[in-house]
Amino acid sequence: MAAAALLLAIGLVLARGELITDPTLLELQCDGSEAPGDSCWVAASTFPRQCNCVRNACPSASISQTTTCYLCDRGYGIYTSEDECMAAEAEVQAVGIDPSTYPAPSFPPTACPASARTTGADQRSNCPFQQPGLKRWEDPATWGGRVPSPSSNITLPANTKVLLSACSVPPGTMFRQIVVPPGSELIFAEEDMALDVGSLVVGGALRAGGPSCRLASRLTLTFHPVAGIDPLNMALWVLQGGQLDLHGKEFAPTWTRLAQTANAGASAIQLQDSVASWEPGQQVVLTTTIWKDEQENQNEVATVKAVSPDGLTLYLTQPLAYQHYGGPEYQAEVGLLSRYILVQGDASTESTQRGVHIRVEGAARMRGVQAYRAGQSNIVGAYPFHWHMVNNATGQMATDCSVYRSFYRCFTLHDTSDLLLQNNVGFHIAGHCFYIEDGVEEHNTLDHNLAAFVHVIGSPAAGVDQTGQTFAESATQPQPSDAAASGFYVTNPNNRLTNNAASGGYSGFFYPVLPKPIGFSRSVNIVPASRPMLAFDGNTAHSSGYMWFQAGCLYFGGQLYEDATQGNKLYYNGGRHEFTTMTADGKSPAFFQLNNTKVFLCMVGHMSWGQRFEVTNYQAYDIVRGATLFGQALLKNAYISVQSANQRSNFPGRLDDLPPIAGFQWYDTRTMTIIKDTTFANYKWQPQLGNYRMAVFYSMTHSDEYKPMAMSSTQNITLLNCDHQAIARVDVKQTGSSRMFNWQDYDGSATQRTGPTIVGSWPSWWQLAPDCSYENEWNAWVCPWRQGQEVGRVELRIPGFTKAWDTGTAVPPTPDNEIGYVALFGYRGSQARTMTITKNEGVTGVTGSTGWYFHFPAGAPKYQEVWLSQLPVGDQLIYATRFPAGTKFTIARTFKWYQGLSRTVTAATSLQQMLAGDGLLYFFDGHHLFIKMVDPGNSETQNIDFCRDNVCVRGSRYWSLYYSILTSLSCSGYFCPMAEQPDDIPDAVAGTAPLRPSPYARGNSSSPAPPAAPVVPVPAAGACNDIQPNDGSTCAQKKGWGQCGADWMARAGWCAQTCGRCGTTPGTGGGTTPTATCTDVQPNDGSTCAQKKGWGQCGADWMLAQGWCAATCGRCSTPPPQQGPSSAACTDVTPPGGFTCAQQKAWGKCSDAWLQAGGFCKATCGSCTASGTCTDIQPPGGFTCAQQKAWGKCSDAWLQAGGFCKATCGGCPTSGTCTDIQPPGGYTCAQQKAWGKCSDAWLQAGGFCKATCGSCTASGTCTDTQPPGGFTCAQQKAWGKCSDAWLQTGGFCKATCGRCTASGTCTDTQPPGGYTCAQQAAWGKCKEAWMSAGGYCAATCRRCLAGASMVTGNLRLWPSPALCFPGLLPRFAADVAPPGLFSCKEHEAWGLCPALNGTGFCAASCGVCTPNIPCDDVPTPDGRPCSQTVATAKCASPYVQRGGYCRASCGRCQPQGAAAAQVVACSDVPTPDGVTCTEQLYAGGCNQTYVVLGNYCNLTCGRCTSVKGARKARTSAGAPVPTASAAAGPLAA
Repeated sequence: MAAAALLLAIGLVLARGELITDPTLLELQCDGSEAPGDSCWVAASTFPRQCNCVRNACPSASISQTTTCYLCDRGYGIYTSEDECMAAEAEVQAVGIDPSTYPAPSFPPTACPASARTTGADQRSNCPFQQPGLKRWEDPATWGGRVPSPSSNITLPANTKVLLSACSVPPGTMFRQIVVPPGSELIFAEEDMALDVGSLVVGGALRAGGPSCRLASRLTLTFHPVAGIDPLNMALWVLQGGQLDLHGKEFAPTWTRLAQTANAGASAIQLQDSVASWEPGQQVVLTTTIWKDEQENQNEVATVKAVSPDGLTLYLTQPLAYQHYGGPEYQAEVGLLSRYILVQGDASTESTQRGVHIRVEGAARMRGVQAYRAGQSNIVGAYPFHWHMVNNATGQMATDCSVYRSFYRCFTLHDTSDLLLQNNVGFHIAGHCFYIEDGVEEHNTLDHNLAAFVHVIGSPAAGVDQTGQTFAESATQPQPSDAAASGFYVTNPNNRLTNNAASGGYSGFFYPVLPKPIGFSRSVNIVPASRPMLAFDGNTAHSSGYMWFQAGCLYFGGQLYEDATQGNKLYYNGGRHEFTTMTADGKSPAFFQLNNTKVFLCMVGHMSWGQRFEVTNYQAYDIVRGATLFGQALLKNAYISVQSANQRSNFPGRLDDLPPIAGFQWYDTRTMTIIKDTTFANYKWQPQLGNYRMAVFYSMTHSDEYKPMAMSSTQNITLLNCDHQAIARVDVKQTGSSRMFNWQDYDGSATQRTGPTIVGSWPSWWQLAPDCSYENEWNAWVCPWRQGQEVGRVELRIPGFTKAWDTGTAVPPTPDNEIGYVALFGYRGSQARTMTITKNEGVTGVTGSTGWYFHFPAGAPKYQEVWLSQLPVGDQLIYATRFPAGTKFTIARTFKWYQGLSRTVTAATSLQQMLAGDGLLYFFDGHHLFIKMVDPGNSETQNIDFCRDNVCVRGSRYWSLYYSILTSLSCSGYFCPMAEQPDDIPDAVAGTAPLRPSPYARGNSSSPAPPAAPVVPVPAAGACNDIQPNDGSTCAQKKGWGQCGADWMARAGWCAQTCGRCGTTPGTGGGTTPTATCTDVQPNDGSTCAQKKGWGQCGADWMLAQGWCAATCGRCSTPPPQQGPSSAACTDVTPPGGFTCAQQKAWGKCSDAWLQAGGFCKATCGSCTASGTCTDIQPPGGFTCAQQKAWGKCSDAWLQAGGFCKATCGGCPTSGTCTDIQPPGGYTCAQQKAWGKCSDAWLQAGGFCKATCGSCTASGTCTDTQPPGGFTCAQQKAWGKCSDAWLQTGGFCKATCGRCTASGTCTDTQPPGGYTCAQQAAWGKCKEAWMSAGGYCAATCRRCLAGASMVTGNLRLWPSPALCFPGLLPRFAADVAPPGLFSCKEHEAWGLCPALNGTGFCAASCGVCTPNIPCDDVPTPDGRPCSQTVATAKCASPYVQRGGYCRASCGRCQPQGAAAAQVVACSDVPTPDGVTCTEQLYAGGCNQTYVVLGNYCNLTCGRCTSVKGARKARTSAGAPVPTASAAAGPLAA
């Protein structure tokens, strides 16, 4: 059905609500008079789609409207007409589930006499229905002689406890209204019964079970509309003083998550938690794992058929229609909807959308209750579960309840505090689900609840910029924030939210900003937006945030407020608003702290507009923007991956309306962001996408008014599977925010440098020194961060001429508003380091001794002010500009608010005197005025920095300190003319600061060094030129990164001229090949030379030593490396930083650990040793190796990591023993051992550091490699861990676990990820590089060498046909045909035998082995043994038969020849990756070799025929016959 029809089906009101046009945006609204190119169309909302016309202008802006400037130039989501905008994603054809087809709950009818259900092992006490003295409903004596008519309004007798049983309710009875007065109680018997009623009012008590007595029977309360009773009273209404106790049978857990992906067509699902208590016939919901759940509803309601004894497998009565992902990154939720107590509206409420509601004004304890067709659409106060102005609800609760199909909300807390909501499930909900109403509710606990399929009421809150849209209270939207309806809506942060999950909705978790309470609580004297966050821990959200480009799965923003001038009318603005968080006592600023949060399938994962947030242990997957945090913000221990393995997520879909995908976007104003200990994964360089290409870090570049100061810092960033070119992105625009983008990388990990760096934007202004490098793909400079340098900011003000930011006076960044440039001292001509400045105030650059020269073509300013917005105390800024000779100056440093600290700045006699001063001297040389500007600090600068774990963002002043420069010039205007002089830039100030040290030594490189390259000949003398690297970087960058001295650079012969290696010999290495004939020697580790080259291993020492792959790696004709005296070839490797080995020696650095560990300056420092000898390297500190040994220091990590005292400490390898192969990345084996990396799989798989790590073994022996974590192999075996994938994958504990194999045998090592070798083989993964490199699945994938038998589980296979020889195989058996429709003879006839090499199929027909191959069992790709396939009667399955699985067990070994031909029934078998046959057809997958040879999707793809007639039929139909060249799918891979 179409999108509009789908919305109607789920009960959404399509009315827009009362949308208020923001008057501040009038300058951007089209009126029809715009000339072509002066306007564009933008999708204000992506679903339901809304398109707005906007002018391409730069309006006067406030802080909340900074993204409106020239919006039509932003590069995404821009269309030339409304038709084009709407057509971009016009009527979304929803092919998902129609929610109106969801099944209703089932319930048993009332039967008299009734028998109670068994209570099982439940221990119960104080059951209300067992207490003495109860009056029976059907007894006339209870009523004074006559039982009242059900059609009357029934009030229980005063001070009476009445028992209502099954026999009290004749079949077909419908009670009009039942009132329980104060002092009386209505108690339900423990019998299955169904009560139909119009209204139930409780002033006394209503009890079904008790706190220690869960009902074992089924109770159904169905509420009906009744003439004469207000629909609002169609409720279970608990009055003040009333008590409600509903305690249904407990089913724990009430929801869990998938343990593995449930594919479409599956009727059994695997769960993470045991649900052994769930019962057949109960209903469950499986949440969607696609992004836009309202566009394609894949939330499925299923019925339980059975539960496995361990509770971890759930069997369903019908197969699933869609895949629900359950991979390692995230998993779909599975929630139980059914409960033993059911409170529901009747079927007529579907059309009126006025269902039942439970309203508590007294006290209630509800457990195990389901509400269905509940809540009343847009009726304030009529919600399924509603605590109304209870105030202190200590002891009250709703636990393990559910809401299924609600017309308005789930669980509402209105002026109620200290309530417990736990283990509840809400599904298919209109409006906010878990709803905290007025902003005064505090100390409530919402723990382990699930909210799913939550629907916006009206049109979603969206907009074209940060201002969002404003909605007003109306009849169709009484709560305007329902335009952003979310799973959890929290108006006061001082509540505890833990372990909850939200699927769908506008957002999963939504915290709006309330400047004051609303509604009945408006007079309470608190500021909800300033209350502290009590707890936010362990929550997850997904499949939301797609209705607006600023929306997030977690959204902290928008503002809800009342207008007292309009009768307290309620308004909601969805845009940029910030929290003013304080401590509980309101005396000190505080931070929102969010811990252990996971989000996936979102526009923005975490979206907060400020002011103070700390986000720790955060995970985000399948996400357009990993996180956006305004104000002061810390993001720590995060993992952000742009792409998961969920190939069916429909993420990101069309890119047209999406902002560029990024891990994090650095903002341009009013933020202080620290990102540390964080991993970004899978960000790839995609230049073909243009403006839509992704990046890890993305800058904001639209504004000339708002320009970044120093606002962003990183430390310990890991880049996993990220391309270097995609690390950062700055869009080049003629705006201040584009020119002044910057961030500070505290350790170089984010920029892939060896030390701290400053990243600056594209203008040469940011090229601070010769050792800076320019990243072309980033459009940014990267410079080593030197001591005394900080990113700083000044506001250059010429009153009346320049425009201060945030005052509404900004001008567009057009050429006529440019006023000059700022330049670094000392660089002129083509080397000038300049940046354009405009009338919009604000210049950001780097402080220290570089000097800032301001040049105005209009001449010399008569008066100017330089406001020190961000000049850290202790730093300096050397300011200069030009003036005519003879100009006199009156200069002052003025504190605006502390006049007593202001001082006059006086003239110095020399530039050197001024530089040595304290900021109160200036110097004029007759042309240039110089001022050393210093912020001396005062109370305003105390504690203004934002720091976490030694990483800081420096604070700033707000218009409080400035230097004023008044001149003696006399002319009209703001400037006095001066003649232009080319290169009028002062000389550099003498002195260069040393590099800033790293705050700590990084033990794990976030990105390895570029792959080693083949050795190339040294250019002839006199012809020394650069050979550019082949990894995408330039020689200038290599030098800037300090990599010139790296061994792999020398071996590759890269950058000889730039790195000053002309005339030197490249690094040595083995592996010579004859000069006359050069051929490849194939590796003996199971991989090929092509793979070695693809993995970047051609230049590795161990490759050269073995002599492998000379031709493929381009080492032919390379002369053998010439070694120097004593075969040592000892030369200097210059260390990074630009200083020579001679300087290092002169400064006494030869004994420094970093110099020795890096192998730098060996010749100059005298640390060359004869070949084969091992000598001591003395450690720093002045103590000898003998002393270190005597003190027991030989085993200390720092000693080993530095390579000190090897001879004394016995660390020299003996002759003939194994030695270390140094790993890539530049770190030594000693460092790897010190950092605990010896047990890492990549280190062991690569054979690195065997000697240092103690993994040398005698030939043919098998020993244990101890696993990480401190537990021994004996302990691992005792705990049953020997079969764990991580233990096998890492090669740990082989001896203890009995995985040592005799010579010639070959076994499988299971790959990580939870999928078996059989699955990997079936999915065509055997020949992928990571499988071979990791040594995974050697037996199953037939990578064992000739003569080696292969062991896969309990099944012994014979060698790969490609490697087998006559005489090795038994003399019996026949061909094993590959999965699919075609026989081995047809494969042979069509020339497809080469495609089967290495698969084991058709060995006899293809002539790769002797005939008579045994008929063995091949298990199905899901890893189930063939015995289980037989036991579950799956042998007859087309999937098993056509796949050739379990032939022996299923008795299907076929004779050779004509008898082997058979006709196979035609039906669809989907591919194992979960893609449906319909999708294969429309995506062009039917002709893929994998699909054809695998015999998948025969019916849909039109390949139904018999085996014998297959080739003829396909040929006559015009379909191409498969050829060997076409067989490039997984079978041939």
